[in-house]
Amino acid sequence: MQAPEFPENEAQRMSALRSTDMLFTPSEERFDRITRLASQLLGTPIALVSLVADKCQWFKSVKGLDAIETPREISFCGHAILGEEAFVIEDAALDQRFADNPLVTGAPNIRFYAGHPLRTEDGSRVGTLCVIDRTPRKLTHEQLVSLRDLAALAEAELQRGQLSETQRELVRERDDLKRKASIDGLTRLWNRAAITELIVAELGRAKRGVPTCIAMVDADHFKKVNDTHGHQAGDAVLVELAARIRRALREFDAVGRYGGEEFIAVLSNCKIDDAKLVCERIRQFVVNEKIATPAGMLEASVSIGLAACNSNNEDLERVVGAADAALYRAKDKGRNRVEVDD
Repeated sequence: MQAPEFPENEAQRMSALRSTDMLFTPSEERFDRITRLASQLLGTPIALVSLVADKCQWFKSVKGLDAIETPREISFCGHAILGEEAFVIEDAALDQRFADNPLVTGAPNIRFYAGHPLRTEDGSRVGTLCVIDRTPRKLTHEQLVSLRDLAALAEAELQRGQLSETQRELVRERDDLKRKASIDGLTRLWNRAAITELIVAELGRAKRGVPTCIAMVDADHFKKVNDTHGHQAGDAVLVELAARIRRALREFDAVGRYGGEEFIAVLSNCKIDDAKLVCERIRQFVVNEKIATPAGMLEASVSIGLAACNSNNEDLERVVGAADAALYRAKDKGRNRVEVDD
């Protein structure tokens, strides 16, 4: 196996990557839609937005893969960032650089790889948009153009930045290990500790006059899914619920996994009437389409409790308690609905 070389500008490259504030942060819908399109247009089961750190590659967005990172020394993307154009391996099993790579000989059993480098504003190649297949294949000229075009979209998003002020502050205050420890490994959202810290920070902004709302989202009848179809099906439901919540929220909103099947969204600079529309969009995104699981296509719905951060809900316990109380009213009224704190 041939480990990827380090670029000559590695120090500058890593500085540029860190300046994006995206390394070791949750998945975002703006990147997820690109990996979905890449998988569909190029006909591959796996598509990734990968950020190549000093010791690992971090998957900012994943389609068709359970992993959240892999070591840089065995990565294909580590090779891809060394060039300007797409790096293509048509059959990894026949390529001496990769034939004995553990990502080829074991899961995810890579045979085909195509990755286009992503650059920051200074031109540093900090990651890739890549597609992967478990069988050998070739890309047509049109498919290579599609990969390049989609990579340009991912690159634009990478350069644009979109995390909220409070999320950027949380990221900048933490080293790599603490950032990783802030992500829920299953749903790729903020975990309970991180989203709680973000709520506290947003409460501070709310006291300065920034309208902020907290939405508590709970999967309806989730215990029945686990009991009837098994935990793998339950995990698939949670992963897809997280993706649909991200899709329904505004790009700069924060969302985290608060409990087993419970999520919290922090809607900053959002009045209660607008927040209710966002929550209704979440509900519709979930209920309108079945979820693919190992046990087949399953129906799902969520109940949502919404509370505004105001003089009555001025601390963490009060605002989360108000959202939780509204959530229980939603459940008592038949589930699959949005209720607002009185």
